[in-house]
Amino acid sequence: MEFPPHSGYHWQGQSPFFEGWYVRLLLPHSGESFAFMYSIENPTGDLHYSGGAVQVLGPATGTKTNQDDQLIWRIFPSVQKFWASPQQFALGHWGKCRNNRRAKPLPCQEFFATVKEGYQIHQNQHQGQITFGDRHCLWQFTVEPIITWGSPNRFPRATAGWLSFLPLFDPGWQILLAQGRAHGWLEWQGKRYEFDQALVYAEKNWGRSFPSRWFWLQANHFPQHPGLSVTAAGGERIVLHRTEEVALIGVHHQGDFYEFGPGHGTVTWKVAPWGSWQLKASNDRYWVTLSGTTEEKGSLVHTPTAQGLQLNCRDTTRGHLHLQLGAIGNGLMVASRTDTAGLEVGGNWGLG
Repeated sequence: MEFPPHSGYHWQGQSPFFEGWYVRLLLPHSGESFAFMYSIENPTGDLHYSGGAVQVLGPATGTKTNQDDQLIWRIFPSVQKFWASPQQFALGHWGKCRNNRRAKPLPCQEFFATVKEGYQIHQNQHQGQITFGDRHCLWQFTVEPIITWGSPNRFPRATAGWLSFLPLFDPGWQILLAQGRAHGWLEWQGKRYEFDQALVYAEKNWGRSFPSRWFWLQANHFPQHPGLSVTAAGGERIVLHRTEEVALIGVHHQGDFYEFGPGHGTVTWKVAPWGSWQLKASNDRYWVTLSGTTEEKGSLVHTPTAQGLQLNCRDTTRGHLHLQLGAIGNGLMVASRTDTAGLEVGGNWGLG
């Protein structure tokens, strides 16, 4: 399968700069989810917060049935121990390694013997291990891409369109994988998970810093409609040094792609500081509504800012999401719901 546009590393010497990658692994039978967040900031090493980080948001442990998700994360200050491919979705960062070796792509059978703390993604092979206090996470799995972004029978598309290839938008955003399948294992706080055909989603951002405020929704596990997936996001971005509010919704359903947003229709939204995401969109042929809710308080995660990584984003991977998609003049095409949606707000939306 062709890599989607913007799969490669974007840094070309500019500072400040960040690039971040998000990979979500969902175990359909249990509904448990693991979100891996990788980032690098100011690879020139010229600022006090230059370096990288990895965060893993996973299921709660213990006996409480409504306990929060938990976050395990580590900072890797050395920019020299980070590597990334400018052509494809491949990267790695080492915190602790044997014999202080230079960071580079490793054969998967050598990774854990060489890297005592760090990660690598290479040729659809994901590996890593980190420790945060008494919490530990270790992972190794392969990913089979199924749908990237756009119609499956065409070349993958840039999420923000052809203008994203020009230095206009800050930050940039690209869906790398709307649907994929994973095979492998993961150890999370002493519990081992082995899986086959787990669901995978992946995306990335790059630029000077995250938007000042944003929201995000994602789901690719609708039990009554296998293969259905949706990603939606909105917020404030910078276009040629001016701020604008923008939103996008993309739906993959039965081999077709339905897109709503700039150049593809209008999107309206009503998003609370936390707990409710209500979106409507239409173009000249189709319409969609999304209703996301959660009763949980969610988990705080770090995102890049002008001052470095900050806990300014709230997430859940157990959100309720109801989707309706229809054709104008021909009625409803699909209505479905899931209880494993990713729901998020960030920035100055209000995280109290």
